[in-house]
Amino acid sequence: MNRTTTGWIAAIFIGLLWGIPWIVGTPILEVMDPQVLVWARYTVAFITLAIILNVGIATGKVEKKRDFKLNWENRHDIVWSAACGIIGQGAFSFFSFLSLDYITASENGVIQGLIPILILTVGFFRHNARFSTMQMVAALGAFVGVAILVMDPTSETSGFNIGHLICFASAASFATMAYARAELAEKYGSVATMFHQFVFASIGFGLYLLFTGADLSSALGIFSSPLRILCITILGVGISGVSYIIYIYAMERVGVDGTGMALNLMPLSSFVLAVFALGESVTPMRLLAIGVVILSMMMFMKFGNDKAKAEAAALEAQTA
Repeated sequence: MNRTTTGWIAAIFIGLLWGIPWIVGTPILEVMDPQVLVWARYTVAFITLAIILNVGIATGKVEKKRDFKLNWENRHDIVWSAACGIIGQGAFSFFSFLSLDYITASENGVIQGLIPILILTVGFFRHNARFSTMQMVAALGAFVGVAILVMDPTSETSGFNIGHLICFASAASFATMAYARAELAEKYGSVATMFHQFVFASIGFGLYLLFTGADLSSALGIFSSPLRILCITILGVGISGVSYIIYIYAMERVGVDGTGMALNLMPLSSFVLAVFALGESVTPMRLLAIGVVILSMMMFMKFGNDKAKAEAAALEAQTA
């Protein structure tokens, strides 16, 4: 099996894996509040990445670009790392888990599928990025797909409600920190950057729980059944920890574009697992909505890649 093939397998695996956090979180939410679950998830995640980071550096498998110093001179990176952790990771997970009180897990997964469009929307306002006409058409198509899903009269949630807005806030929280996360990764390396974010997410939500008087002891509910232990392991160790190593592996072999295309499998993964694991219903409108969203996302990325290649070719011609 060649490098490209293993890269595509890794990319597809990540696309499927990252569509299931809201599914595996459901059994845990039966015994604790969403904010406690977020704290538990990122506490497990930063411990996992600490082990991966130290072993990786010791064996030469992980690149350490520079030290992350907690001093006044480095205050800019500290603030942005904290923002990426508390907003881009913590609030992202919190709002997503909270939305499950109002909407289904499959609806959650489809709305989360809008993240690539939201990231480029942030780039449009903050970094002067520009969409092509076909990208705008594809983005509109993705939102139409979400609208079809929300307005399904046979849905368990009976149409549009606050849960859809909370879930959209979750996707927006992740998207607003994407560029800052990329800049930090350039300085400190991808694995180290994620480790810093998870530490801040754990500390930030830990302080929030203390100030709000939340029942931290409810976190012990994780150990109330083998299923919940498996779920927190998948969330903290698998999805938030090891998966980033696999993600980097995939990018090295099929590139950012190929890996991004594979991430369009996230809504499909959420839907399939919600049907088989949680017993959610399958309706014609729900199938149509998921198909429209996935097709629109694939078109959005394809036309974005074509535009980037055209701009690169034009620049090369000018410099020749």
